[in-house]
Amino acid sequence: MYRSVYQLKNGKWRAEVKVDDVRKTKVHPSEFAAKNWAQQIERDIILNNQTLAALRSDVVLTLSEALTRYANEVSAHKKTGKKEKQRIEYFKNTLKNIDWPLVKYKSEFLADYRDEVMKRSIKPLKPSTVRRDFSLLSSFFSWCREKKWIQHNLVSEVKLPPKPVNRERRIEQLEIEKMLAALKYTPGTIPKTKMQEVALIWLIALATGMRSGEIVNRLPREVLLAKRLVILPDTKNGTVRKVPLDTFAVELWTLAMKIDRKASPKVFTVSDSSRDALFRKARTQAGLDGADLTFHDSRHEAASLMARRLKNALTLCKVFGWKDPKFALVYYNPTNDEIADELDQSSNTILE
Repeated sequence: MYRSVYQLKNGKWRAEVKVDDVRKTKVHPSEFAAKNWAQQIERDIILNNQTLAALRSDVVLTLSEALTRYANEVSAHKKTGKKEKQRIEYFKNTLKNIDWPLVKYKSEFLADYRDEVMKRSIKPLKPSTVRRDFSLLSSFFSWCREKKWIQHNLVSEVKLPPKPVNRERRIEQLEIEKMLAALKYTPGTIPKTKMQEVALIWLIALATGMRSGEIVNRLPREVLLAKRLVILPDTKNGTVRKVPLDTFAVELWTLAMKIDRKASPKVFTVSDSSRDALFRKARTQAGLDGADLTFHDSRHEAASLMARRLKNALTLCKVFGWKDPKFALVYYNPTNDEIADELDQSSNTILE
């Protein structure tokens, strides 16, 4: 493929384009017009050649078509398929030159996407979001390679933004009290409203380290209070997990089981999306919008507190469903005071 734009002696500009065996040239009054023509002609030749190739063999014509097939043939069968298909539609509306042939698509277009979404003035994407996007795109291009549609994964040629520093946010007692007050919940009582359900869900998360969806979507038969455990038949990792309950967690789940569920088949009547909305609303009412507090911080808090009670780090991994022990380092965030207390206990043991 060849493209050239240069000025003639008469002041006009000639543009030359050559793609495969097709060559075209044209004189223009300005450099701008010549470059635009060359870019458009190059695209038209590529699309025309690929159309002819598609008529002769079973190939994917454009990147858009390939993304659609991936969404239908791969994403649709994943547990996170709905969100993944939504993200693919976002790519189709955001990526440059989505109608280019897959085999001619360039990594520079992906790099342009990275730069544009991170630097835009309205709702720029965080590095973590961009890294997730490229993880999905990498899976997509790898699938295309398996299909023999392309020779290599274009994502490998794009520099990703640095991996964000692991979050180490702990939750203070005063913040818990403010949130419970905003949610109008008195600890130890059976929730009567959805806001109060959110409060109990958060307390369960703080006590067990369970994710929001793992709590909200539980069926009564999966909460085994006599055995002091909750069964998660289908976790984020795709495996069954048993969450052990201490005395406090048993008390919390006992209150949850007494909720008037009416027609709801689940323990809680609130959905995960409405839980998120109500939690954010309460955070605003509690005056904590500027405190950088999220619901998921409860998982960090639970892991940090539980790690002090469990002697074996592998037991902590078992409780939280981590297949890789490195996640313990991500979620275990002891405060300086907690570390100092442990050092004091160790020092006393030595002196004894």
